[in-house]
Amino acid sequence: RSLRKSCEEAGITILNEVGLDPGMDHMSAMKIIDSVHERGGEITSFSSVCGGLPAPEAANNPLLYKFSWSPMGVIRASQNNAQFSRDGKVVKVDGSDLLASAEPFDAWKSLNLECLPNRDSLIYGDKYGISSAGTIFRGTLRYNGFSALFHVLKNMGLFEQEETGAASWNEVLENLSAKRGFEDLRSFIKYCSNGDKVLAARTNGALEWLHMKSDTPVSDPSSVVKSFCDVLEQHLQFAEGERDMVLMHHDIKASFCDGSTEHHKCQLQVFGDGKMTAMCKTVGYTAAIGTKLILDGDISNKGLLLPTSKSVYVPSLDLLSKEGLVFEEQVRHYKDLDEAV
Repeated sequence: RSLRKSCEEAGITILNEVGLDPGMDHMSAMKIIDSVHERGGEITSFSSVCGGLPAPEAANNPLLYKFSWSPMGVIRASQNNAQFSRDGKVVKVDGSDLLASAEPFDAWKSLNLECLPNRDSLIYGDKYGISSAGTIFRGTLRYNGFSALFHVLKNMGLFEQEETGAASWNEVLENLSAKRGFEDLRSFIKYCSNGDKVLAARTNGALEWLHMKSDTPVSDPSSVVKSFCDVLEQHLQFAEGERDMVLMHHDIKASFCDGSTEHHKCQLQVFGDGKMTAMCKTVGYTAAIGTKLILDGDISNKGLLLPTSKSVYVPSLDLLSKEGLVFEEQVRHYKDLDEAV
């Protein structure tokens, strides 16, 4: 943003946020929002969620997750503060409680998903021109159960930057347990699970599966979290032939002067294949299309741009569809608010 004035003065174009999220989310959401505004309507509720996950058949480990990007990035993202509005009330979630705030998400019922708030959703009120909406929410999708287990691992101290204090993982876990006043690891894990025996058992199983309840050496004695990230990277990689999956879903409600309302649902589901991961397709094609539009002169505006304007998202979504990246859209029309309820 600090480059905005310099870009304009130099007469150059810098197109930002042209990947999956951010990128395709902006484009597909603004297509609906602009359509509503052009017809004199107002957005009353906006929810947008996205997730990069293993395909269901590849979610074959205790964490129900595999990494298509940095484990450290996932850990840091899982501790961000978040805020959003819901039915006219602002909800704030401290980063320390983010993983405990996951809620079920049923747009794809067969997938058994959950959703976490994604940072500051309220800034999209201005960015999308929907500040009057009672609900503005952006979230991250995971398989149900991921967040609870990850929260226990955080409570145990595995996300801390402190030195490991030991050379092997079983010693590290014993030290973390003793530091909190527990004589045995099982009691410590149960405590970190808030007394939930089923969750504690899942956590024990995950630690065993990750070979952390053994004399496996830590990779970086200077940092617990760096060593833990190395464990995750080693054990939660996609195997040869396994597919990843990208999901995106918008739920948008609008009202009009005549009392009528609309309920829009827009979703994308992409799987990786033998040539390219789903994450590569959705991020790579989008960035490449943005580049092509600038080089071909189809985007002529100068300065610092986002893909929230028609001049960017209309041709971009058209070219993405030619690569097989197509959003499924559904809209329901209601004559009045009572009918919508």
